[in-house]
Amino acid sequence: MNGQKILLISRHDYRTGWRAGRHFLADAFRDLGASVQFFSVGFSALSMLSNDHRKDLFGAANAWQNVNGIDCYLWRSPVHPFGKGLGTYEGLTNALFRWWINSSCKALDEAARDADLIVVESGISAALIGRIRRAAPNSKIIYFVADLLETIGAHAFIAKQLYRDREAIDSIVVVARAMASHFQDFGCPVHFVPHGVSKADFDGISASPYETASNVATVGSMLFDASFFAVAADAFPEIHFHLIGTPGVEGTFNNVTEYGRMPFRDTLPYLKYANAGVAPYKDRADSSYLADSSLKLMQYEYLKLPAICPAFAVGDKINRHGYEPDDPDSIIAAITTALSSPFTDEASDVLDWKDVASRLLCLDQTQPLINS
Repeated sequence: MNGQKILLISRHDYRTGWRAGRHFLADAFRDLGASVQFFSVGFSALSMLSNDHRKDLFGAANAWQNVNGIDCYLWRSPVHPFGKGLGTYEGLTNALFRWWINSSCKALDEAARDADLIVVESGISAALIGRIRRAAPNSKIIYFVADLLETIGAHAFIAKQLYRDREAIDSIVVVARAMASHFQDFGCPVHFVPHGVSKADFDGISASPYETASNVATVGSMLFDASFFAVAADAFPEIHFHLIGTPGVEGTFNNVTEYGRMPFRDTLPYLKYANAGVAPYKDRADSSYLADSSLKLMQYEYLKLPAICPAFAVGDKINRHGYEPDDPDSIIAAITTALSSPFTDEASDVLDWKDVASRLLCLDQTQPLINS
């Protein structure tokens, strides 16, 4: 694939300390020999009033910068639409979406036109697919569904615009099989390609950071249910709970440490040497697909770490210990079971991100879950 030009379009920016699947995917495409551009959208001066993790890049916006061999661009528009609905003001945000989709961004149009493959992630980026197709009539466009729009509470306009623009999509890729049925009316092939882990990063993890004997860790903010830790910390004073890159937990607990965001590799010792890992997801519409798609649960599996998660995210994994959200007795039982059950080795189906990138490049050679 040397010489292929690949454009990734995301609300995330490659240059932040926040690492998600699309960052690892960009690295994988680069390592396979592609020329990779990472284009970040949904950013304006309004973002400075929010907790947007791209704030520090405000002055670097609207210019290309090469970082780690990845060409990065943050599109800072005069204003941008909000990702979620605003009740009685939804009509106003609908109009803002329509304006934003067609607003001037020469860098986006040129990058799309020159790309061989364009990977558009779910979220606000999905609203741009029609515009991208108009700019790039000959490029292959993949809609990469890391999360269902309704599960993350995305503005209703995005799903409606995505469906209107469905003929612009060459292939849809879902990271969980349970997602596929949501796209059966789109008229294009739907493929299952799970997330991966960056296996090289897990080699040579440094020494344990822990000073206590019993430690439980979690990392990441998606659908974060802080109430889990209020129950857990009170019920297990002998366990130290380590929260990395999560929203805040109300209350003061001597056995809870909140670290904020940290570089991805720095998180790995906290996971490797923990007694268990937690994926404290809130229960939202169709969130059962997280049994396949949860990146943190994949990382726990790869590190042979017992996992604690809501029952809807357990799937068929014997090393996951499920609980019912908002049920303290269930939470306590899951923690107890996880800490008393050694990890059971089984054949792991966790992919490396290079495997994921290779599958995306060869979709035409694989059998889709849904045919066009």
